[in-house]
Amino acid sequence: MFQTMEGNARPHRIAEQTQAELMRSLQAVSDNIMRLAGTLRAQPESDRGADDTAAIHQQNAIAQDLIARLLAMPASAV
Repeated sequence: MFQTMEGNARPHRIAEQTQAELMRSLQAVSDNIMRLAGTLRAQPESDRGADDTAAIHQQNAIAQDLIARLLAMPASAV
């Protein structure tokens, strides 16, 4: 019985680590988006580079992917 319970517990701990990693990644991407948005907002429209605009769109796509992966994870018991 103990082996079965231990075996069942392992994937749950791995899932929690994965969820924590995804949350850290999402926080980093969110920080990048806010930094880029501040940079774009501070610049006059004529000086805004296509690189910054492309970077913010790329970070947004990454954030959407991370959110989708987090939502797809099974709920854990509290």
